[in-house]
Amino acid sequence: MNCKEFQECACEIVDKRLSDERTQELLRHANVCPHCRYELQALQTVKTVLHEKVHRKSVPAELYYTIVNRAMSESGTSWFQKLFGIKLNPAIAVVVLAAVLVGAYSLLFPVASIADESNIINQSLENYQAVIGGSIKPQLVSNHDEVRSFLQKEVNFSVNVPKMKNCKSCAGVLSIFKGVKLAHVVYEMEGNIIYIYQANLDDVMKGDKIGLPENVKVALEDNKWYIEETNNKTVVLWQYKNTLCAAVSKLKKDHLVALLTE
Repeated sequence: MNCKEFQECACEIVDKRLSDERTQELLRHANVCPHCRYELQALQTVKTVLHEKVHRKSVPAELYYTIVNRAMSESGTSWFQKLFGIKLNPAIAVVVLAAVLVGAYSLLFPVASIADESNIINQSLENYQAVIGGSIKPQLVSNHDEVRSFLQKEVNFSVNVPKMKNCKSCAGVLSIFKGVKLAHVVYEMEGNIIYIYQANLDDVMKGDKIGLPENVKVALEDNKWYIEETNNKTVVLWQYKNTLCAAVSKLKKDHLVALLTE
């Protein structure tokens, strides 16, 4: 673990988008690195203050991740330096950032309402864009069987890793959202990215922490499948044993469904 790797994941720690294991690994680094620890504390303080003071509005996922990726990419310098071009004392930076982000918070932290942030379709579209932009990084890149075994050990539902022809790489990522364990599978093939979000079907249908619009639930109960095309992307939802799967890609729906059921 080094400072560059920690800084690339600092926002994900604050937003609780990483698995417990990955979070603990990063926090162990922060415990022995004063600079990274102060940076994490600054992020947490700013987010807390802004959550209390600022009325938030949603923005399109693509805009959000464009901003994040440009802010976090290119070099190993800290995000303080990327914003201001100089090294800042973290305590001072908290105050400065709070003033700057009051106007920009709705862009940098696009969480609108509980319903929006818990909607699996919205999450899947945002996660797809995060994969494209590099904000979500694979925890394991291997063959289909090893990725499935890696994910299956940590979740309470049947992980689905379809074996696709002409697949250049297959990757797995684990995360937790509001205490719900999630599995994510990413394929690269024929110049396209296919992202699959997976969760326990019971958690989805209860809708306490993650869920779907009622019309989508009805379609899944009747047909076991739901497909929609939005913003040049195809979203395919289906049931696999006790699992809800949501795939996102720029492939046309017929092509994507054919790959998923190959």
